Amino acid sequence: MQKTKWGQQKFEKNISENFPARSLDSLANSSNPSESISDDSHDSDSGADTKNSFTVKCEVYAQNAAQKYSKPEKLYGYIGSDRSDRDSRSDSITGRMETIPEEIETKVSVKAILARFENLNGKSDNGSKENISVYSKVKEASSGSESGSSSSVKSIKDSNGTDNEKVVNNSSDEGSTKATTKNKQESSPKHHPRDSRGDGAQSPSSPTPPSGRYSLLQFAMHNFRQSAELENLKMDSMAKPKDKRKEWTWKQHTDLIKWQGVPIDGPLLRLEDPELSALSIECFECILRYCGDLPLMPDMSEVKCVYTVLMHCHKFIQLRDEVYCQLMKQTTSNKSPHPESCQRAWRLLSIVAAYFACSDVLLPFLMEHLTSAANDRRRICHGTAAVCLSNLRKTQRCGGRKNVPSVEEVTAVSAGRSARRQIYRLPGGAERVVNTRCSTVVADVISELCGLIGVTSEVEQQEFSLYCIVQGDAFTMPLAADEYILDVTTELHKAAQPFYLIFCRSVWYHPLKHDSSPLYTEVLFNQVAPDYLEGLLLRLGSPNLPSSIVRDMSLIAALLHRAADLGHSPNLKEVKFLLPKPVLALREPRPAQWLALVQTSWGQAANLPVSTAKYRVLQVLSNWSLFGSSFFAVKRVIGESDNSQEHILALNKNGVHFLDMNTHETIHHWPYAEVISTRKVRSEDGALFLDMKCGNLLQQRVTRLQTEQAHEISRLVRQYINLEQEHSTRLHS
Repeated sequence: MQKTKWGQQKFEKNISENFPARSLDSLANSSNPSESISDDSHDSDSGADTKNSFTVKCEVYAQNAAQKYSKPEKLYGYIGSDRSDRDSRSDSITGRMETIPEEIETKVSVKAILARFENLNGKSDNGSKENISVYSKVKEASSGSESGSSSSVKSIKDSNGTDNEKVVNNSSDEGSTKATTKNKQESSPKHHPRDSRGDGAQSPSSPTPPSGRYSLLQFAMHNFRQSAELENLKMDSMAKPKDKRKEWTWKQHTDLIKWQGVPIDGPLLRLEDPELSALSIECFECILRYCGDLPLMPDMSEVKCVYTVLMHCHKFIQLRDEVYCQLMKQTTSNKSPHPESCQRAWRLLSIVAAYFACSDVLLPFLMEHLTSAANDRRRICHGTAAVCLSNLRKTQRCGGRKNVPSVEEVTAVSAGRSARRQIYRLPGGAERVVNTRCSTVVADVISELCGLIGVTSEVEQQEFSLYCIVQGDAFTMPLAADEYILDVTTELHKAAQPFYLIFCRSVWYHPLKHDSSPLYTEVLFNQVAPDYLEGLLLRLGSPNLPSSIVRDMSLIAALLHRAADLGHSPNLKEVKFLLPKPVLALREPRPAQWLALVQTSWGQAANLPVSTAKYRVLQVLSNWSLFGSSFFAVKRVIGESDNSQEHILALNKNGVHFLDMNTHETIHHWPYAEVISTRKVRSEDGALFLDMKCGNLLQQRVTRLQTEQAHEISRLVRQYINLEQEHSTRLHS
């Protein structure tokens, strides 16, 4: 679950091989027509919500390819991981080893994730399921801002962009287009960690008031190309006799920043490169055609107009300020005979703002332009201006979108629909819908879903992750906190890959919540129950189980029976599916004895509500030493030879544990204070290894593990270390 950069290294395996990603650079010659999709919704430029919706259907299938469970288990639907599937490869470690950089995306076993997403009623999702994408018109809220990439524009005043920063929880619609595989531009702002998701959405009715210090006219007078010509004219006229002066007026300055319905003869800014000047003229012409001020050419569609602007801005950083200035110009005093010209200019600005940051010099002027429009509710487009403000602030924080928008997304935004309803799955099979907009990142979704289950602490929210499970892949990848949701879904839909977006807890550092909601209990219970029934939480070091453990398992069996909403006392056939698998192979207690013990405990569970029974299971198991562990099958390399020994690696809040494969007794243990570093390496034959350096300043040792989940182990170790350090800092503050 290491941070993944879908924009830089997306779909490293079969998707990239079978479906080449579509970069912004490849769109120059694109001629994909804009698909005409009928709808009856109204535009969202005024900021008003609507119940009318735009619907796109896509198929999402249940992912069972990696599951291998016995049929009797499905009586209760508690699905555990099958250790027989663990990697048994014993490749040699000899030869040259290649270090794996941290940016490589993590691969997590699909089977290990899906094992926690089965309903307890025994109903498995083997069939197909529709995931309805509904574009709904949602009022966008304004959010915070930070400085973006710089451009070669003359600075006239220091930027004071100190607007109150808040995150908008969702973004625009999803579609199906190919993705860009280019790396982030060097000028793109670095993303912020997940703590940014704690910000709320700022109401469009109350964004930061404009200061009036950064007007577009002021910027134009110092930076526009024609302003310099007017200034020369002014100075020339003052030096000549009155009868020979060439007159100039302020109207000539103000006309530079107002809408015009004909193409420009040169760039607005002072661009020295002739190629950039030609591209700036092309961008302005695309803006005019998209807004309806010029007719579309036979080989030009609305979508291609958008793609052309995005492609040029992606390739040439200097053009970003130019395009922003052009769009500010077209949204100022727009008196176009085309009734939708102003609305479309704002909508195109919202798309550009979701992809690219502007320079630090232009930023305060652009923010002033957007804020003043968003504040003025008399303007028809004040709602879309708030969307632009939100998208720009998110781009300043997270670096902007990486994939080109789909045809459906461009069409929906052009029609004024700014959000779609995306389905997210929870452990146990429950589904929740979150409005997803073009600027929604993974951290926003995690924050909203954590709010649904009652986890409001930003620190505790860091323990949850969002996974993308693609049908047919043996491994999945958790999504980075700053990853744009529509960048992910657009690529997958274009590749016709059925997928799940699954929310679950990946780190268990904080204790159980005492005032937990039923949904909180449901999420955690359906993650813990499979590991318990598989026997991973149970230690079998001695021939006879401790009496306290026997009592706990008897009570848990009764609680599990009640958690399945069964009201009768469990019989012998049912009891064997309520106990961990390894227990059934023990000589003592015998099955009849287990039945008597469970039926004795049934009295404590019979009258409990289902949710309470599940929470009691969590309470009992939370006292076990391996509760909240993430388990991995690894091979520990012994010495310099090719010999290796199989272990179960358990990571929990107490540290790194190497467990015996059969008894689950701890063979080696390191607290996180003694974990110095981890390093991922790959041998010449392709085997993946994790080097873990542990010890102190005086004595250190490196343990080499062979595992295909090295990325996930490394990420979890770092996350536990960070949480431990934060906890220690809070205690001493």
